[in-house]
Amino acid sequence: MKRIWIPVVLLAAIIGGSIWALWPRSQQGLVLYSAVDYSGDVAAAFTKKTGIKVTVIELTTGALLAKISAEGHRPAWALAWFDGDLAAAALDHAGLVSRHIVPQLPWTDEGRSLVPADGSYTPTGLTLAGAYTYRPTVMSNPPQTWTGLVNPALHGAIGMNNPSISGPMYPMLAGMLAQGGGWPKGQDFVLKLKGNGLHVYAKNKATLAALREGDIKMAITQSSAAWYLAAKDPTLRVRIPKPAFALPSVLVVAAGIPAKTRVAAERFIRFAMNHDIQKLRIGQGEGDSYYWPLTTDAPQPKAGMPALDTLVIKHLNPGRWGPIEPQVNQWFSQAIIGQ
Repeated sequence: MKRIWIPVVLLAAIIGGSIWALWPRSQQGLVLYSAVDYSGDVAAAFTKKTGIKVTVIELTTGALLAKISAEGHRPAWALAWFDGDLAAAALDHAGLVSRHIVPQLPWTDEGRSLVPADGSYTPTGLTLAGAYTYRPTVMSNPPQTWTGLVNPALHGAIGMNNPSISGPMYPMLAGMLAQGGGWPKGQDFVLKLKGNGLHVYAKNKATLAALREGDIKMAITQSSAAWYLAAKDPTLRVRIPKPAFALPSVLVVAAGIPAKTRVAAERFIRFAMNHDIQKLRIGQGEGDSYYWPLTTDAPQPKAGMPALDTLVIKHLNPGRWGPIEPQVNQWFSQAIIGQ
């Protein structure tokens, strides 16, 4: 009986898989994998405007990237929205995203500098990797640079997220390595930070909880998370170190999807970047609404954020740092966390 039943099940699976692969998914609308908190509002507005249904699957950045990688060249998604052009470049390197999808927009100088040459992802807003959040009553003079983190006076005072779990933290780690001389030379600086009592937590929630409870004196997080927390707790302050590392939010389109689906996906990107929708993103989003727009026709960022021209911003080479993320994170887990 088993000799007959097993091949039948396998045949059914093959037939079912073939049907899935050939199914005209464009008729079902767009599937958006999202790690930004305003995506549901944008998707609803897009459907109302165009009639194209958008199914939003909300994920953390790390889980989103893992899911895309696991699906490989059989994507169940059409669009993905997350923070990090380094991660987007890694997906491009793996052949998992479409190229030449960036729309013609009135980019600012900063925005134009973030657009990749092959058009494999669209920068939708700028945040920074590695903002310092602290309480002035506890830390009166936080460091202004990255090298200041290894000051013996700050032993055991600094906490950050695990870049293997918290996706936006990898650009910060890459930035620290770059400041220390690149990869692998920059390992020495990060090891000095460990020797100075660095605390590593899983995600923002744990890192910021440690700050509130006094287990650490300063938390290093993405700038949007830092300002969001400071807006809710007026006893906190945010300092942007010199240099600050660019961490743009990006939209990517899956490679190999039907032409009709790709057209709809590109239409969604243009929609997400128009003035009214950027106003919605800034006004109705939570932490992710704390970003600098990258087009000249966009609304102003949230009150309290410094002007970009007052900051020293460094843009890491996505083509260099994106593809080596697994290698760098593995080293960090072993050498810094001890896993």
